[in-house]
Amino acid sequence: MKKKTIMNILMVICLLVAIGCGGYLAYYYYTSSQTEQAFDDLRNMITETTEDMVVESENGDKETMPEMVSVKGVSVQKKFEKLYSQNNDFVGWLTIKDTLVDYPVMYTPNDSEKGEFYIHRDYDMNYSAAGLPFIDRNCIIENPTDNIIIYGHNMNSGTMFHNIIKYESQEFYEGHKTFSFDTIYGDGTYEVVAAFYGQVFPENSDEFKYYEFVNAGSEEEYMDFVNQVKGMSVIDTGVDVEYGDKLLTLSTCAYHVTDGRFAVIAKKIN
Repeated sequence: MKKKTIMNILMVICLLVAIGCGGYLAYYYYTSSQTEQAFDDLRNMITETTEDMVVESENGDKETMPEMVSVKGVSVQKKFEKLYSQNNDFVGWLTIKDTLVDYPVMYTPNDSEKGEFYIHRDYDMNYSAAGLPFIDRNCIIENPTDNIIIYGHNMNSGTMFHNIIKYESQEFYEGHKTFSFDTIYGDGTYEVVAAFYGQVFPENSDEFKYYEFVNAGSEEEYMDFVNQVKGMSVIDTGVDVEYGDKLLTLSTCAYHVTDGRFAVIAKKIN
């Protein structure tokens, strides 16, 4: 009788655990759905403009410049006027076509959280497990550093930067060689140079730390970074990079090792 009672208690415990897990998963995917709806609302705030200006550069070439407006004393692209007015930490929009990567990017270089204010906050600055993609505080956007690093969570629901790991596939890369990162200052198209698995190492270690490269002190240092990431790449892009090209790094968590990361390096082509 005692054995049967114990078995019944264990069955009840297992049932309660199962219900709890099911409830957590239901809540997780419900909140993920609500978060994505909020992003749809933000996307609808982007205003497509047709009044771009054509200007002539010093060498006689004609360039198309986006229509700009002043928001709280800052000159921003008109299409982002509403987004920037709602939150001045907004700095651009990242899109990889045919994926879920289609998000606002935030930038808080002077906050007390080492630039990671949005790691667990939404656009309204409320708590969010998914957070928002954000730029490394050591980077500069308006007059860009050699490399701009954007971090995003690898969410089990497939949102945020989960999809950038698809760049481990040569087939996926062939269909997604470029992506866009349009900032409040101007639009940008980027061509993928490399994609690789990495790791966050102790500060005093000598291992290659891709996430520390922002500005090169010399051409040699710049090209050393390029050669390192191309050597680590799990795909073959055949894309050449020259000193002076502006780079963009997308970085997310990966689970092949402790403190694993997956990164995509791209260069600006327009």
